[in-house]
Amino acid sequence: MDLLESIQSDMQKLENELIEHLESRVPVAFEIGAHIMNSGGKRIRPQLAIIAARMGGYTGLNALKLSGAIECIHTATLLHDDVVDDADTRRGRPSANTLWSNEMCVLGGDFILAKAFSALTSIGNLRILEIVSAATERLSEGELFQMANIGNLDLTEADYLQVITDKTAVLMEAACRGGAILGNFEPNKEEALAQFGLNLGIAFQMTDDVIDYRSDVQTMGKPQCKDIQEGKLTLPLIAALRNATAPERNRVEKMIEEKTLSGDDQVWIRNWVERTGGIQQTLESGRAFLEKGTAHLEIFPDTEEKRALMKLAERILHRTY
Repeated sequence: MDLLESIQSDMQKLENELIEHLESRVPVAFEIGAHIMNSGGKRIRPQLAIIAARMGGYTGLNALKLSGAIECIHTATLLHDDVVDDADTRRGRPSANTLWSNEMCVLGGDFILAKAFSALTSIGNLRILEIVSAATERLSEGELFQMANIGNLDLTEADYLQVITDKTAVLMEAACRGGAILGNFEPNKEEALAQFGLNLGIAFQMTDDVIDYRSDVQTMGKPQCKDIQEGKLTLPLIAALRNATAPERNRVEKMIEEKTLSGDDQVWIRNWVERTGGIQQTLESGRAFLEKGTAHLEIFPDTEEKRALMKLAERILHRTY
């Protein structure tokens, strides 16, 4: 049994910690939070925090508090995302905003965020609080930047990288850095773990953006080509547009304007993005960022924890949902 398997006991403790985070005097606040918490997330960010802390020999309660708080922040953003995107499903289940009103889900997300920072405060480490606060600020900026560029066919690869760094990677970076602080690592090793988390997060999002074009609704639990229907330009499409003919670009523009795709549109856009190399470029970029991230782990000895991080990274890159 490897560390990723044995850490499942910590994951069960985390689930209990998350439920405790959601306790409220107002029943609906708990109900909304519990619905999305129980929607089948992979708990990648908590695993990063716990393993990073273990690398430094720390196995105390604060690792669970940190990982629980970070997962709460991630979960709150999912609630807000579903409202913004008018989503019907989340991981194959009805999204919270289909069961409760948009207004209640926004407030539910705010409640979960407040609970996250309450848990962070209880750790009693100002630096960890500052790091996660800064990551949450950047996460919000990333989401806003993406929203401000909905339907912008001139979005560059650099713009895209800014979006996914802020909206996804910085929270994984914070998970690793927070765990490293609990593990009492010296600055160079703390930075190495943080850079691993940052680059892993970029690779994670690039893989996610490929899945949107390649997977199916039964596997994904959401409609195919959801990003383009929402007007979000991700790297597969940005790369494909680089060499698009005028008719191809016009067809993509029309899809985004209409905010809906017919069956023929879905088949065409998936085949076109694949054929023009958009998928391949994104996969290669994701692999490059993953290799950059794992290179930062070379500073550490070959321990069970290091191997667990490497294995987690490979699982992320090769997932299909």
